[in-house]
Amino acid sequence: MKLAQYMKMIRILLGVFCGTIGFMGHAQKFVGEAKVFEPGLISLEETWDEYISFSPDGNLLTFTRFGPDVPHRDRRIYMSRKKNGKWTEPELAPFSGDFFDRGSSFSPDGNTIFFGSNRPGQRGFDYDMDIWFSSKLFDGTWSEAVRMNDQINSDEYSEGHPFMAKSGNFYFVRYKRGVETDIYVSKWDGSKYLKAERLNSFINTDGPDSHCYIDPDERFLIFTPTDREGGYGGGDIYISYRKDDDWGEPINLGSGINSDYYEYSAKPGPDNRLYFSREGFGEPEQKSADIYYIEIKTLTEN
Repeated sequence: MKLAQYMKMIRILLGVFCGTIGFMGHAQKFVGEAKVFEPGLISLEETWDEYISFSPDGNLLTFTRFGPDVPHRDRRIYMSRKKNGKWTEPELAPFSGDFFDRGSSFSPDGNTIFFGSNRPGQRGFDYDMDIWFSSKLFDGTWSEAVRMNDQINSDEYSEGHPFMAKSGNFYFVRYKRGVETDIYVSKWDGSKYLKAERLNSFINTDGPDSHCYIDPDERFLIFTPTDREGGYGGGDIYISYRKDDDWGEPINLGSGINSDYYEYSAKPGPDNRLYFSREGFGEPEQKSADIYYIEIKTLTEN
């Protein structure tokens, strides 16, 4: 066995041990095994399907897809509606289709969809991503996309993976390849957004920290750091609880959800489930990304 392979095996074994110890410090949160969500409808073999998000009432979902007929740099956002207890055939979101759009989420009232996009109108370095939003109109359709303000979007970095809390506080990822990938919050003071602040060093480390989800009441934060010590694979899903008005040390959610692949974009959804994306970064048996779910007992701290 080559040294590199041996060290990888040791790292995985240590990750399983350390991750289990950390996770078992809290009550077991999951039931059963992770399963692919709606195979053949939402998760397709020939496409990358990721970044799922649900409206607050659980009757509308959005996700990102790209595949053989979509250039890699033009990911698109799709919608599916629940009718008679079943999800409908996904349709291209009316505000997506011509640009690289991904990572959508709903406002707490369900009337706004936020997402990252490289569409014209942004400023900064080549291939800059900014956060945009579309609002639900009186007739139930969705408006043209509008770029968020400069307290959230910046000239130098890309922004994406947005989530709004009930307080109005706006969480997102700010990144520039090879420089920084960190999670920020722009706080709402009741009339305007304040300058975005980087979350603490428990959340943001020297490595990439991304794919954030904020609990609507800001009790916990779910995110994916890359290659964090004690992990199972290239990227694992962690949870951090809010303590004394700041974020506590993150906990790896364990082998029930994390694997030696890359897990990301986790968030609670309908029917007491946690939904997330998994990809293999070119591994022969896991070439594309699919959306998974696992039954939840609880995500709140015990």
